[in-house]
Amino acid sequence: MFIPLKDTNPALRLPTITYILISLNILIFLLQHMYSLSGFVFSKAAFISGDPVSLVTLFSYQFLHGGWGHLIFNLLFLFIFGDNIEGSLGPRFFLIFYLACGVGAALSEVFLDPYFGVNDPGFLIGASGSISGVLGAYALRYPKAKILTWVTFVFFFQVRAIWFIGIWIATQFLYQMMTPGDGTAYIAHIGGFITGLTIYSIYHRYQLR
Repeated sequence: MFIPLKDTNPALRLPTITYILISLNILIFLLQHMYSLSGFVFSKAAFISGDPVSLVTLFSYQFLHGGWGHLIFNLLFLFIFGDNIEGSLGPRFFLIFYLACGVGAALSEVFLDPYFGVNDPGFLIGASGSISGVLGAYALRYPKAKILTWVTFVFFFQVRAIWFIGIWIATQFLYQMMTPGDGTAYIAHIGGFITGLTIYSIYHRYQLR
């Protein structure tokens, strides 16, 4: 497993929204252990049936996690890659961008994953889709940035962001093909990534200086 530890890009500004998102994810995860937050989980069945509450869960599911490992791994990626994209987009647009990537991830899972909701209840939680969009933007904006990477139980090395993120997204396609229906929303990761690429490409074309 490739685990990023840090990048060589200094933040352009204080990444306030990134820190707020990290804090919110931790707070809500703790609340999950005190209260039932099942009503905030995204449900394919509810969305397909036209339940208006499912529109809210398109956003709320992005702040729920299945365990400490799920939470920590997601927030590690957000901490490393989020500050630079927030600096590039600005705090307000970064928040919109982040949430939009999460929505794109959920819609991709519903409409493009034939296994979602077939062998399981069709529930979706986690910030992975949103953070996948951040990775897509990072690959476009900072392809030559160096990422200090830990290959589990092997060694540490630095790799350019375009290679790290390229390998990461390739593994999502590979896992989807090799382990379909295993309960991990790989299509959501891919959908969030493509949403991030698309939004950032448009932003870069018309606004980025």
